[in-house]
Amino acid sequence: MRILIVNYEYPPIGAGGGKASRKIAEKLVEFGHTVRVVTARPTQLYSLFGNLSLLAGIAFWVYLAYIKINFGKDISDHGFTLLGTLLLLIGFILRNTALTWELMSPIRGLKPLEFINGVEVRRVPVGRRRQDYSSIWEMGTFVASAMWHCLRTTREFQPDVVHIFFAIPDGPVGWLLKRTHRLPYIVSLRGADVPTDEVKRFATAYKLLRPAFRGLLKDAAAVVSVSNGLRSHAQKSAPVPIEVISNAIDLSLFTPPLEPAPTETVRLLYVGRLVASKSPEVLIEAVARLKTLTDTPFALEVVGEGARRAALERMVIDRNLSKFVAFAGWVGHPDLLNYYRRADIFVTATTWEGMPNTVLEAMACGLPVVGTDAPGMNQLVTDNRNGFLVPVKDAARLADRLRRLVDNPAERARMGRESRKIAENQFSWDVISAQYVEIYCRVAEKRNTQHG
Repeated sequence: MRILIVNYEYPPIGAGGGKASRKIAEKLVEFGHTVRVVTARPTQLYSLFGNLSLLAGIAFWVYLAYIKINFGKDISDHGFTLLGTLLLLIGFILRNTALTWELMSPIRGLKPLEFINGVEVRRVPVGRRRQDYSSIWEMGTFVASAMWHCLRTTREFQPDVVHIFFAIPDGPVGWLLKRTHRLPYIVSLRGADVPTDEVKRFATAYKLLRPAFRGLLKDAAAVVSVSNGLRSHAQKSAPVPIEVISNAIDLSLFTPPLEPAPTETVRLLYVGRLVASKSPEVLIEAVARLKTLTDTPFALEVVGEGARRAALERMVIDRNLSKFVAFAGWVGHPDLLNYYRRADIFVTATTWEGMPNTVLEAMACGLPVVGTDAPGMNQLVTDNRNGFLVPVKDAARLADRLRRLVDNPAERARMGRESRKIAENQFSWDVISAQYVEIYCRVAEKRNTQHG
């Protein structure tokens, strides 16, 4: 079977959804399928605009010199001198900005076409600037670029089915291919692509895109959600049949440490974006409360970037928590594995998840999880078995459950073992990828029947 996967995030870009699409694609290749991925290649526009400004500025000065030499006229007082100088200055600034981006950005220099573990990865140019975050406008550049690319290349690839990761922004690509190439598409709902009041940064966009979201799901050959909670939210906007296939985890990569490093300090770990839907302020508040509840030394390491980081750092200073909280910033694989392995407890105060990959990774590394009873979380964490679940935005309860584990190393070890067992029994990529293959075959067979 030939499968086309469309995802605006694919490693090294993005977070959980990108990692999931990569693992599914690689597993499909292992199963004997041919897979092409269309994803983003961040291309900063500073060089282009800088070069255009420099050329325009030089052209103005050449024009002034030409008029002066050939006709003996001085027309500098007409504003051409000022305009030419301004364009030259803008050009130099933009080119220097472009050079800085090229030297510092971790997502620079990605190839337009490469084969990674048997997967054909095609990256189309987009106006994305950051590895961990994409604005609405930047998502729009991917949609336009991916549509143009797919229109030109899909007939040559001849896929049997199109797998769309994220209904928003990638859904319109599947819709277009169905109209132009009569290809069925499957939509995989991952979390933030489902309209909800929890994701504040897309609140305005959701109001405008909800009708489009409904149409994309109704038009799809199949719709898959990563959790029951996410399915319920999606069906409020689009009452269509939705199957549930959980995220999975690479159990050979994410493993518990053979010998945990001895330390007197209990190490708490949070991994994820620092955005409103994750409620990181509640996490910091819980740490402040925990400080008064236990005499056991502890520290929280925060791994991730986002719009809330500066406010969180000020909050840590204001609460006198600098000795208890450290910010590591964005950490990529394989370095992230070291953070899991040296931690004792994984903690999150999230209010909204699809199926959190970071929690799966922590569980695979043998960590107990203390988190909120948010959609997606309660499919991974069973209260009192492999961690604790508390009400959303309840810093006091979160601190209390953390105290139970901070003060009880035997309970931490027991819950950590349970986390690993759950990950092994329910969330391997072989099992999850096979479930997607069943859907592909069903959709492809239906298409062949209709057009046969």
